[in-house]
Amino acid sequence: MVEVTLWGALGQLAGGKSKVEVEAKDIRELFRKLAEQYPGFEPWIDRGIA
Repeated sequence: MVEVTLWGALGQLAGGKSKVEVEAKDIRELFRKLAEQYPGFEPWIDRGIA
């Protein structure tokens, strides 16, 4: 389980959450699952935000 801290606009895109937990084996899976759970993250992930 990975705890991800969300700053600024990312927190807003996650419904105001400042942290989310995601089950992921590696960074690619983490980004994929974040984009699935929060579709608004996908453009940020594509731009290379980490």
